[in-house]
Amino acid sequence: MKSPLTKKQQDIYTYIRQYLNRQRCSPTLNELRQHLKVGSLNTVVDHLKTLEQKGYIVRQKHAKRNIQLRETGSPDAVTWTTAVPVRASVGCDDLSTFVNGGETDYDESINVDNKLIEKKGKVVAVRAVGNSMNDAGIEDGDYILVEVTDKAHNGDRVIAIVGDMITVKKLEKKNGMIILRPESRDLKYKPIILSENFKIAGKVICTIPADSRDITEVIPIRDLV
Repeated sequence: MKSPLTKKQQDIYTYIRQYLNRQRCSPTLNELRQHLKVGSLNTVVDHLKTLEQKGYIVRQKHAKRNIQLRETGSPDAVTWTTAVPVRASVGCDDLSTFVNGGETDYDESINVDNKLIEKKGKVVAVRAVGNSMNDAGIEDGDYILVEVTDKAHNGDRVIAIVGDMITVKKLEKKNGMIILRPESRDLKYKPIILSENFKIAGKVICTIPADSRDITEVIPIRDLV
């Protein structure tokens, strides 16, 4: 059985629950501070520690909006998320988008349910540019979760690097040729037949619509520090 809450603790818990129901993400420490009308973030942190100790919430490390409600005493009741870095934009129309290189060449992340990326290797996110993959559910501006790998099978949707450019397409191996096929009924989008400077950078796991309310949050990396 959970320990009872004081009036102040109940106020904070109710605010967090209502915020989560309304915004689909948890409030920041500063928003909680403003709600409590206190001057110190340490006061907020102390209240959150108490709520966690009493079994009402769970906080994820290294995230700005990191509060999950614990409906029961079981850890299985908590939805855990992971901050995945957004490393680049990829061209869906053609090869017009240059590669963003380097391990630190990103300034935002997207929080995703761990179930989306479990049993995967290294996972990053990229932003789609263009609409040549719209029949695959990838629209301009969407986020694409990608497993970083240089291995892919016929029919996989891949992130491909051709020369100095990067694109997302469906991989087709046919008669000794490599073809990157668009997935769109719009005939202006043409297959890319490859003969040189080709590299697979990753496989598409899934797409998260840019305007989806299922996105926990898109936040600048600097806010995680």
